Amino acid sequence: MIRLLIFAAAFAGGWHFGTERDPLGQPVYVAEVAPDRARPHIALRFSCGGLAGVVFQFNTGDMRLAGMSGAPATEGVRFDFDGRGYETTARRAAIADGIGTFEIKGSEAFHVAGLMQQSGSVSVGGVTFPLDGAHAAIGEVLDACPFKP
Repeated sequence: MIRLLIFAAAFAGGWHFGTERDPLGQPVYVAEVAPDRARPHIALRFSCGGLAGVVFQFNTGDMRLAGMSGAPATEGVRFDFDGRGYETTARRAAIADGIGTFEIKGSEAFHVAGLMQQSGSVSVGGVTFPLDGAHAAIGEVLDACPFKP
């Protein structure tokens, strides 16, 4: 199981690369940032490997978006990369520790991760995340990833 909160709490503040294990013991390579130690559930995470495959997850702390009756399973989302907008669709994360976590999978996850590597910051859902260190951490995930774009 992907452990968003535990990993984020341990490394709050900057982008980090790490390896976790899925329920079958397969490696999952992770690049993640949680910029605020007081709110470690607010995070961005790009991972590759294991049962989940290639996944980009984000949680902006908007608890009404997930886990509540009537909340849609998918949401249109806009990422603002240094003033350049990118719109896509995200789904509520089925396997995540934290209400309000959404995810993008497959080739779209690769694309969003690539945009992060090329930018200085990203805003999503009213929260701005720093991308300092994202290039290296995401690059390590891509290098280790058994799936290629």
